[in-house]
Amino acid sequence: MAGGAMKYRHLSRKSSHRQALLRNLVTSLFTHESITTTWHKAKEAQRLAEKLITLGKKNTNASRQKAESIFFEPLRLLPHLFTTLRTRYLNRPGGYTRVLRIEPINKHYDQAPSAILELVDGPKDMRFLMTAKTLVRERTTDQGIREITAMNVGKVTRYRPDGFEELEKEVKRMEAKVGDQAFRQNAKWKVEERPREGHGERQPWVGGGKRNRS
Repeated sequence: MAGGAMKYRHLSRKSSHRQALLRNLVTSLFTHESITTTWHKAKEAQRLAEKLITLGKKNTNASRQKAESIFFEPLRLLPHLFTTLRTRYLNRPGGYTRVLRIEPINKHYDQAPSAILELVDGPKDMRFLMTAKTLVRERTTDQGIREITAMNVGKVTRYRPDGFEELEKEVKRMEAKVGDQAFRQNAKWKVEERPREGHGERQPWVGGGKRNRS
């Protein structure tokens, strides 16, 4: 209907090609937990991914058949959906995926808006990792943890199994990494400050002939 709300994005493709594209995107998403694509493709794939996780939480024969018809590799991904992801999102009421805007991937081509589509509470959850990185930085300051950081901690750990323990583990890993990098940088500076063997101060000319190299 002219002027009506758009039900979905056509993505400049006919229906069969569009469905194949979205099936391919969600297959990659459930395989790698995170994918990078254009903004519009990510938003459309997000809708299909949310439906798949809802089917996984239902865990019925009908939902299994429906999910099997969507995945390009059902034999490999169905067990992951109905076991690992079902357990992960069992107590979460919704919002199983997240879309994050990033700089255009093809800067020299079409400058299309790009995004990262990821499964939340997974090993590649960007907001979880960014919150851990912020905690590492703010714990070393005199101001302490900011209110907005504490709010983000509550968001990323609310439905995550053992959320606070996992976050603290990630913080300790990042702190150890930062300490190791600082140690290596300090050792590098000490090595650079030492004169290399056989390359001390040069001796002056002793005459108009050759330089004294003794």
